[in-house]
Amino acid sequence: MIRNSKFTIFSILISITTLLSIFCTVKKKTPAEEVKISFDSQLLKLQSIVDQELLTAINKADEKAIKASFLQSRAQYKKIEYYIEYFFPSTSALINGAPIDEIELGENLIEEPTGFQVMEELIYDTPTPENRDELLNEVTKMQTNLKRVTRFNEQYEITDAQIFDAIRLEVFRITSLGITGFDTPTALQSLPEAAAALTGVKDVLKNYKANNELLASIETAISLLNNHRDFNSLNRIDFITDHLQTISNGIDKLRKKLNIKTTSSGSALNDDAVSMFQKNAFNMNKFVGNYTEYLSDEKIALGKSLFNSTLLSNGGNRSCSSCHHKGRAFADGLKTAEGLNGTKFLLRNTPTLTYAGLQRGFFYDLKAGTLEDQALDVVHHKNEMDGSLTEAAKRLNNDKAFPSAFKNTFKDSTVNITPWKIQHALASYIRSLAPFSSKFDRYMQGDKTQLNPEEKAGFNLFMGKGKCGSCHFAPLFNGTQSPLFTKSEAEVLGVPTHADTVNAKPGSDLGRFMLNPYPQYKYAFKTTTLRNVAKTAPYMHNGVYKTLEEVLDFYNRGGGAGIGIILDNQTLSSDPLKLSKKEMQDIIAFLKTLDDQ
Repeated sequence: MIRNSKFTIFSILISITTLLSIFCTVKKKTPAEEVKISFDSQLLKLQSIVDQELLTAINKADEKAIKASFLQSRAQYKKIEYYIEYFFPSTSALINGAPIDEIELGENLIEEPTGFQVMEELIYDTPTPENRDELLNEVTKMQTNLKRVTRFNEQYEITDAQIFDAIRLEVFRITSLGITGFDTPTALQSLPEAAAALTGVKDVLKNYKANNELLASIETAISLLNNHRDFNSLNRIDFITDHLQTISNGIDKLRKKLNIKTTSSGSALNDDAVSMFQKNAFNMNKFVGNYTEYLSDEKIALGKSLFNSTLLSNGGNRSCSSCHHKGRAFADGLKTAEGLNGTKFLLRNTPTLTYAGLQRGFFYDLKAGTLEDQALDVVHHKNEMDGSLTEAAKRLNNDKAFPSAFKNTFKDSTVNITPWKIQHALASYIRSLAPFSSKFDRYMQGDKTQLNPEEKAGFNLFMGKGKCGSCHFAPLFNGTQSPLFTKSEAEVLGVPTHADTVNAKPGSDLGRFMLNPYPQYKYAFKTTTLRNVAKTAPYMHNGVYKTLEEVLDFYNRGGGAGIGIILDNQTLSSDPLKLSKKEMQDIIAFLKTLDDQ
């Protein structure tokens, strides 16, 4: 009996020891694994809000509950926006993409928009049986897309470097889009939603044992956003420099402390950029096709010589610099460019070439996909340079200086000048025209003496009440959207042929429609950069406005719709901005700080 008792006790001890051993050898989850688990949990919560609260409210036709549950679901999405945008970019466009048709030109395919922004338009419109049926359909598509994320995420194995890159880009996204009202133009919930996005970033950092200072800085920013429920009241320039950039610096310090390397990012920013406004934040080589097109000092110098040479035109009487004057930020000061061969003026205004390399489409109608293609088109255009790159190559091969310059630049022992080399050298020079040397740049880089109160107020209006920043995305202030900079956008503004507000007409230039006759493209023109804008008057694709005051008045009225031009496809909001004269002058004061010094 005693022996059996001893044996039983011994067996129990062995069992306990074995269980403890198994328990103690269970692998502790890494921070990256914890982030993934947390994301799954937050995604499940979002699905629950959509499935149970939003869907129920729509079925009950409870308008108050519809809005409340919609805003709740949007806020929940923002908490995991960093993750979905980074790991599931295609699906993120279906969940929270812009409410405009996406046209795939190569496939002749039109994809109708779906997601939260489409829902917002339906919810805040006057309720009708038709739009509530459409809203119900949107919720069904949302459910499908969220389930897709769940399935895909099961297969993902994420790294620390990817997570830190994702939250780095999310802070940039908040900077450029989140506080401008970009994806909530009707509900105007961008500030509390930006707070929700920062909450998601904070939750990630807790898994990496972020210090109290960093967590407190995020909490301060969240509180500030939540205390500014009035969309127009936030001092955005101080919020960016004093809060968001502080958070970015803290994230970068933590990454380095943990010896986590940067990863190859999908953004056109340098992988280690801590601020979009820092000097050399952009990697220009990410805007070209492959390594053979990377910039070099030799290519830039050769391109500059070609840019100023008349050898590219068959008549030997025109160069690129004939229409793009350095003193005017490489514009020409004319309403539309001067033409050749009996054409006194061309169809469109000559745009600045500064920062042209930091975009994904060229010409006002986006007909060229690269700067090399743009150079080809301009040289061969009958009324622009009336040239031929093949003939130009022959002339350059017979020149005294150019053959050796091409040989040194392209390391080509044959000294053979080709059309492609000419195009590429010109494109390289244009890509170099992005100095980021304005008063605004210096201010954002830490010199707080650069901007006066009027100029800072102008930035706040530009990014807030004026809604300029929701199309001219900081820090480039063109239509290439932050923080990835992978696509350049065009807008339908309803620009008139003459600078008047009586009997205004849109003119005969149909923009992108002339190349691709989709109704959505009628009167659509590329959103150009506002950098150096004070030097590049007159304005708009047709040069209709001589002053920035006229431009601001046009936008303040609601674009073409505000002056009597009715376009069903106008993408600019037709609602008047209600800016005072003083506020418009403040915006202009800010715009002038974008001139390179």
